[in-house]
Amino acid sequence: MTTIIIVIIAVVVLVVLGSKIFSSGSSGSSRQSEMAPGTNEPSSKKEKKEKAAKSPVEKSLKFSSDMDVSGAALFRPPPEATLFTGRKEILKEIASKATTRPIMIGISGFSGVGKTCLTIPLSTMFASQYPGARLFIDMQENHPAPPSAEDIMRRIILKFHPTQPLPTDEKKLTKLYRVALKKHKGILILDNASGIQQVNPLIPPSSWLLIVTSTKPIIMPKMVAIALQPMEILEAHTLLTRWAPEISPAIKEISLICQGIPLALEITGKLFAINSTMAPDYFAKKFKEAQESIGGGGETSNLIDGVRATLTLSYNMLPEKTAQVFRKLYVFPESFTASAASFICEDPKGLSLTGLEKFGLIQHNVNTNRFSLHPQIRKFIKPLLKSADRAMAEKRLATEFMNVLETAYHHIKKGGKDAVKGFRLFDLELENIKAGMEWGRKHCAQDKDAARVCSAYVENGATMIGQRLSPAECIQWFEAALSAAKLLEDKEAEGQHLLNLGQQYVLLNRSQEAMDTLQRALAFCKKEGDIEGQRTALQQLVLICLKNNNYSFATEHMEEDLELVRASGDEEEEFKLLVQLTKFCTQNKEYNKAVHTGEKAIELATINDDKPLEITLLLSLGKGYAEIGEAKKALEKLEMGLELSERTKGSPLQLELITQVGNAALKAGDIPGALKHLVKGLETVRKANNPSTEGSLLIQLGEVHMHNQDEDQATKYLEEAQGLSQKIKDRLMEGRTLWVWSQALGKAGNLAGAVSRGQEALKIYEELKKIEAKDIRTQIENWSKD
Repeated sequence: MTTIIIVIIAVVVLVVLGSKIFSSGSSGSSRQSEMAPGTNEPSSKKEKKEKAAKSPVEKSLKFSSDMDVSGAALFRPPPEATLFTGRKEILKEIASKATTRPIMIGISGFSGVGKTCLTIPLSTMFASQYPGARLFIDMQENHPAPPSAEDIMRRIILKFHPTQPLPTDEKKLTKLYRVALKKHKGILILDNASGIQQVNPLIPPSSWLLIVTSTKPIIMPKMVAIALQPMEILEAHTLLTRWAPEISPAIKEISLICQGIPLALEITGKLFAINSTMAPDYFAKKFKEAQESIGGGGETSNLIDGVRATLTLSYNMLPEKTAQVFRKLYVFPESFTASAASFICEDPKGLSLTGLEKFGLIQHNVNTNRFSLHPQIRKFIKPLLKSADRAMAEKRLATEFMNVLETAYHHIKKGGKDAVKGFRLFDLELENIKAGMEWGRKHCAQDKDAARVCSAYVENGATMIGQRLSPAECIQWFEAALSAAKLLEDKEAEGQHLLNLGQQYVLLNRSQEAMDTLQRALAFCKKEGDIEGQRTALQQLVLICLKNNNYSFATEHMEEDLELVRASGDEEEEFKLLVQLTKFCTQNKEYNKAVHTGEKAIELATINDDKPLEITLLLSLGKGYAEIGEAKKALEKLEMGLELSERTKGSPLQLELITQVGNAALKAGDIPGALKHLVKGLETVRKANNPSTEGSLLIQLGEVHMHNQDEDQATKYLEEAQGLSQKIKDRLMEGRTLWVWSQALGKAGNLAGAVSRGQEALKIYEELKKIEAKDIRTQIENWSKD
């Protein structure tokens, strides 16, 4: 018998964990200042907790040397396979069919048939037509819950704009995704797609080439669809001999078992190359035995049997320690770094990982320096991983990425370029972070270590998950962390998780849940004496009240917040709140309170450097005085606001102030003053090319001239307003013009003209289903009786 020499990869494992993976002083009990909008937690609390005792595991992993925080590795495709073989006819076929933009190419076929490998030379072939970015997205077809199209949109937007706030509304998110891609051009590869529902919303602009791979065909209009078949016999032989030239004597038998599947051919070739002193016939015999051991090789043999036989033979030749590491790699849901694998799989020097790469059992993307498992290989090792080993590996994974998340948090806390690094790191490790959090969520009720992990993930990651995950996922995280904090009796964390959960409900406009959760948070923070927490809860309660037009409750919560600020002696913050409160009181038609509050704010205006805020105050105060009948005071405040807005570049309230000043001057009996401001405002609006506001000012000028009994000038402005409304196809503006005209004619005693214009206005208001139509009809009937 030929002497068998199997290259054994030396693996030395020296891991000392101590009695537990997690210490009681883990980062799980920390609190972050940038966790969510409106939270101003002093950093001293966080720093004190960070000084608490931490396990050696956390300290050693916190800043792993191979963490990529530059963003360069994010969605970067792998290089072309070293020994890419064949498929020339397929490439020619695609080139002949994909000639007119938009170009979309769909490649379907058996898992392992070489779809992903083919995308790389394919994208190179089109590189000159689509220069720019190349994005390679793993769509995770084989995962129990693959990412949705919206999840992928978020990731692509954040690739280009890592700090971009993302809308929760799907339509707005889709629009932002299109805008982000239109500013760039390149090649988008959606690898391992689960179906058309996942792909269709992601179709990029025509400046992008889209390549989709999937097991089952995904057919879309204008898509060049290719069903990739196993390699022809000669191609399969060529690939095998390129990996292992000395395999030739047994190539026919070995190739037959592999059934033309490139994955099987490559792993078999690498395995023989490692054991090159083995006789090819003997190798073929062992391969045949592996095939028979899984029940393959008969007449009913299918493609999967070739892959399983290859993996079985390769796995059986692994050293036991390497096989143990190999099995544990299953816990990674996506790609991973060597250092992460070293800790999680207990492979301190990474020797097993190196060996597995040589065996072809793990894939190494040298462009990103990250490793991954082929879906067929993940499927193969799943039943081989013992439950106890899996439990430990998952626990270690949760520890590893808890520390990665904390590293990302510390970058973000620094701000600027460091914040971008933090977000990049989170994006790169997103699926692994989610897996770690899922472990904590799943086990937190029975395991305090898991509860610490669960709470720590959300404390360190709230800023990131709020911007990166779907609203439903955010709520799951916050609810799990809240339960964990209660179990741990961590009051500080419990209060923060309540606030985070409430804020997420606010973002989703889930009003009742937001109100209930934030009221609980408010009561909790009062009990704990947490002033900042109280303020955050009150501010979020204000937001949800405003979203539901409940100005009365909004002002109540703001007044409570105001009392807390006054107690702190922060006059600058007090001024800001008084301005907001004045505005809300005006909107809620509490005009006396608006005036009272606004005058208090005026007393503090000297300490304010925020000119737009002061303009807002003067506008709200002017409106309040106008509504309580103090026209002169209203005009005074509004003119002050208008003057300040003219001196403030980019003031958004200038046009509204012009309108309000005209109204106030008219009410004060200052018709020349009203006309002066309105004419000046009209010039400004026309320069700004704002037809909607221009129409409003023309109508207002018509009203003032009618009031001044100058019917000719009034008619001129109103005709101009009607013409403008028809030009921009604004039916409501046309209706308003006609009704103002009608009322002015009625006051002037021209009832026939008033009825005629009124009927035209009524037709438009009824067409637009406006509630004012009823009053217009009544007035027309009254004129008709006279």
